[in-house]
Amino acid sequence: MPSVQRGQVYKKPSGTWAFRYRDENGRRREVAQFNTRTDAGEALNRKLENVGALRRGDVAAVRRQAMPTLSELVDEFTDQHNAEANTLRTLKERLRYATEGPGLDGQGGFKDVRIDRLTVTEIGAWRKRLPERSAWAITKALRQVLHYAVRAKLLDENPACLVSNPEPKRREVPTFESVENLDAIAAELSPAFAPIPIFAGLTGLRCSEWLALERGDIDRPSGVVHVRRVFTDGQVKLYGKQTGSLRTVPLPLRASESLSALPPRLDTPLLFPGARGGFLNLHEWRRDEWKPAVKGAGLEHRSPYALRHTFASFAIAAGVPLFELSRFMGTSVEQIGKTYGHLLPDSLERARTALDGFLNEQPEAVEGGMGT
Repeated sequence: MPSVQRGQVYKKPSGTWAFRYRDENGRRREVAQFNTRTDAGEALNRKLENVGALRRGDVAAVRRQAMPTLSELVDEFTDQHNAEANTLRTLKERLRYATEGPGLDGQGGFKDVRIDRLTVTEIGAWRKRLPERSAWAITKALRQVLHYAVRAKLLDENPACLVSNPEPKRREVPTFESVENLDAIAAELSPAFAPIPIFAGLTGLRCSEWLALERGDIDRPSGVVHVRRVFTDGQVKLYGKQTGSLRTVPLPLRASESLSALPPRLDTPLLFPGARGGFLNLHEWRRDEWKPAVKGAGLEHRSPYALRHTFASFAIAAGVPLFELSRFMGTSVEQIGKTYGHLLPDSLERARTALDGFLNEQPEAVEGGMGT
């Protein structure tokens, strides 16, 4: 077979025009239903150019042959994406908005659209119809998938990155106003769980962290708690959500004293075990214990995670520097600033007062320098 083929244009008995050619694998093909010889000839020339490019191994031509739809790309990406189970689950939930539409009803999504045919205009219109509070994260997930397509050389650029995606203003995080609020909730909980509000509210541990605590992690003489593992998705993991998640945090005296009320258990090393000694089921505990206790204390509903926010608000009010607070909470200074920045209205005045006090304690410089 010659390296360059000419193909053949011919007229069908029906009066329409068609052409024959051999594809990149040498198989004979026919394309019909053209109204004129000119239309058939132009289509043949385009086809021969594409076949020639495929035979040469041209990247653009090869990738067009196997260009996936967005749904196919999402499946490919999530199958190879290395992430925690809960992170992957959240990612898949967000990407459903891209495949099934802003209303998750199959309308306005890009499930069957080839990724090279996604346009900035269509993505922008799609984003505008997304749920307001979730639009930023959902669009970020779409960008992540299309970044993968660029890395795989399926796309030259990411069309989702050309669509504006402003991050929403953070809402004020829910906290409890005082230790008395925490005591009121504790009074409504079962004895085995009564220390949790004070302990978690004064140490700032995530739910997944205090669920995994063992009695040996509590060093009461030194006044510290060692965060060595987490319990999430039904598994114990010897690493945390962030790089600094495994850490040592201060144990205030009030939090330490609250643990004295825990009923003794010989069947488990866990600090806050379930009824049978295993790990506490957070979902069931939140439903059966926490929610009724908050209501019984006469407080507005807040999730157990509000205890971590409460610790942050107490620490900031006490003047704990943000760098130290970020280490105690196992997160970044940037994240602390984003989440709790609204709690720092007097930070400038506090910093100025601290600097003035420090400078006033310094010895006066000797006039004229050291002398000779």
